[in-house]
Amino acid sequence: MSYKPSYTSKIAEDIMAERLIRAQAVEFLSDAPMRLKSGLISPVYVDNRKLFFHPEAWNDIIETMASRVEEYDLKFDVVAGVEAAGSMHAAALAYRLGLPAIMVRQKAKTYGNRSRIEGGDVKGLNILLLEDHISTGLSCLDAIRALREEGAEVTQVMSITNYAIPETMRLFAEQGIATYDVIAFDLVVKKAHEMGIIDENQTKLVMEWLNTPWTWAAMHGVVATAREN
Repeated sequence: MSYKPSYTSKIAEDIMAERLIRAQAVEFLSDAPMRLKSGLISPVYVDNRKLFFHPEAWNDIIETMASRVEEYDLKFDVVAGVEAAGSMHAAALAYRLGLPAIMVRQKAKTYGNRSRIEGGDVKGLNILLLEDHISTGLSCLDAIRALREEGAEVTQVMSITNYAIPETMRLFAEQGIATYDVIAFDLVVKKAHEMGIIDENQTKLVMEWLNTPWTWAAMHGVVATAREN
């Protein structure tokens, strides 16, 4: 797939990377790796929910999302967000674009129509699914299944950040899903190195993890010191 030239300058991307780091939305844990919910032991942790507390940074992210939509010529009727963090970003982007927004629950309601979709009927509509961050992608793929079961067309996902783990990208490709990032994660890693947050060796470890996350801990004899809750 060929894209138009980026609507976001290198300077703007550099500022976004720094804002993610300063908001502690991205933390580097080389000295104290964390076991994620997926079971992965990781030297980096992303929590883009922290952007809600930093309006200037969040505004930059939403505006860049809108620019990416135009840059990639994305066509859709509704913006969907995965409960809970993804739904807040989705609502902000939908408001910016003047489009409807919906939320995909992690589990169906136990009352009423017992649906996982909140906001409106998506049958026959083209959906842009928005995630705050993609790691293994399993929660995102589960939301896609829920939307498709309701008759929606879902072929594109946008996230603020994405580890772009090879296995994850294959899973999306198998489901016919194209993924788009607000900012490439390697730019955030490089910015952290530039800011002195991580040194050369730590940068190398993080980049190795991005390429081989499931075997990284065993290769380096790493044990998790904390667990994602």
